[in-house]
Amino acid sequence: MAVTPMRILDAAPASPVTKEPWLTELKDCSLSLEALLRSLDLTAESVNVSEAAAKAFAIKVPGAYLKRIRKGDARDPLLLQVLPDPREMELHPGYTTDPLEEMDANPIPGLIHKYHGRVLLVLSGACAIHCRYCFRRHFPYSDQQSSGDHWQAIREYLRNDESITEVIFSGGDPLVATDKRLFSM
Repeated sequence: MAVTPMRILDAAPASPVTKEPWLTELKDCSLSLEALLRSLDLTAESVNVSEAAAKAFAIKVPGAYLKRIRKGDARDPLLLQVLPDPREMELHPGYTTDPLEEMDANPIPGLIHKYHGRVLLVLSGACAIHCRYCFRRHFPYSDQQSSGDHWQAIREYLRNDESITEVIFSGGDPLVATDKRLFSM
């Protein structure tokens, strides 16, 4: 017996039920390099750090995450995930700001269609944390923000391509999208 996958476009939207209190914490999580180091009892001399890298890609660390980093430990793995490293500013042969070649697979703002049967729906350019290894730090999220017109074009695109069986919420971090944004799709 063949099973036909339910298309998300045919599903009736549910109503949002949460107030999203986690958004409050995310509002105040951008830090200067000095504030990050001071809060962890570290100095610029005690860690391998780059002010230029911090300016090129802002430091963003939620308070709950910051509390889990061991104070005074320059090698704490959680710290290393958010600490601007001088190697970020090195130039390497073959380096590209679009390592996944997503810009050539972007038929409609907010939609990446690189693989047969699968699309990425860019829900947000925001993340709760800025990981230093982010492969999308140069992605033009401001050009990808889907509005009402874009949503309609995306829906039509999905309806017209029967080969699409998987829609992946992506972004930055799709989990920082509000319920209101999700239900407006």
